[in-house]
Amino acid sequence: MNAFAIQGRIIDAVSDIPIENGLIVIRGSDIVYTGPSAGYELPDEFEVINAGSGTILPGLIDCHAHLSGSEGSGPDSRDRLLTAAYHMGLLLDAGFTTIRDMSGFSGALKRAVARGHLRGPNVMAAGKVLSPSAGHVDLVPHLPVELSNRFDDLGCLADGVDGCLKAVREQFRNGAECIKICATGGVSSAIDGLDDVQFSDEEIAVMVQEAMRHGTYVCAHCSNAAGTYQALKNGVLCIEHGIDLDDRCLELMIKKHVPVVTTLYVSNLVATLPDFPAFMREKGRKAAQSHQKSLLRARDAGLCIAYGTDFSNSPNTPYLANGLEFRAIVNAGFTPMEAIKIGTINSAHVVKRAERIGSLECGKQADIIVVDGNPLQDIETLTHADHVKLVVQNGKIVKHTF
Repeated sequence: MNAFAIQGRIIDAVSDIPIENGLIVIRGSDIVYTGPSAGYELPDEFEVINAGSGTILPGLIDCHAHLSGSEGSGPDSRDRLLTAAYHMGLLLDAGFTTIRDMSGFSGALKRAVARGHLRGPNVMAAGKVLSPSAGHVDLVPHLPVELSNRFDDLGCLADGVDGCLKAVREQFRNGAECIKICATGGVSSAIDGLDDVQFSDEEIAVMVQEAMRHGTYVCAHCSNAAGTYQALKNGVLCIEHGIDLDDRCLELMIKKHVPVVTTLYVSNLVATLPDFPAFMREKGRKAAQSHQKSLLRARDAGLCIAYGTDFSNSPNTPYLANGLEFRAIVNAGFTPMEAIKIGTINSAHVVKRAERIGSLECGKQADIIVVDGNPLQDIETLTHADHVKLVVQNGKIVKHTF
């Protein structure tokens, strides 16, 4: 059984005030004490790791990952799966102990990590992203729908009530724990526009009902107010991106306690990089202009805001820098403490595991990181794996570079 302690500055993601000279005690897979170091009598058999000038935080959580998009993986699904499996270790090195993955691989990757066969974050599987034909994930429109669905590891095209019901059931068959749909068009797709509303009320409703039958929820990619409102009205319980949220959307989100997942860094990136296609840059500029304002309005309305990167380990979105979203969140006007809670306890609620992860409380699972500075003074300490000196996952030390 693991039995060790970590001493140093603690940000527990519950209090707004860090514990200076704190102590976290781990026995087995759980935290058995979090609090001041002074006065706590630690048994002799416990090893003590001193964080020095660093900071102890909960393991980070990314609610919007796309492992099937891993850079250099090639067109073959088998190659892409093996590449995704390797790249998961990079996310763990960056301090991310849990992710919600939106890909056709998510169920298999979740099982491999749970069995101890794969080094990587614990996975909440969302399965393939669902959109209608000519929608946001219809990336090869010259192919028949059947072939696209067979070979695309990211998305699945679903049309009509029966088609949507079947697509949702296929995701659950492959291990999905929630369902992601595209309620609107998006930035990266050439075939649709940001202002497109993609599914009918009936299509969204049947997908929500089927997810509820499986004891879970539907989250929706949303880049305009009309599509967001339609999704909320029909029972969607998590909004991805949250671009162009208006008063009507915010009121319904407050009423239904619906969180929004950030992805600010990618929004800003697509709007500015010259190597993206012109259509992406144009749509990206439009999205970025309203994205930041929408998330600040969501914060001011008291909504739960969770952390999402939309990263795929491309040269511009490397998993070792999966923490760059923290920089974007702070640059948008959030405080460092707000950003930390977004990337920990808030996100734990979205992945349905807040009773076990997301904060450094006694009785919770020991998912813990140590970074080499104080993120309340410099958020850059969370932005890259080089700053992450210790990672504890399920009570086991999986990275130690002190």
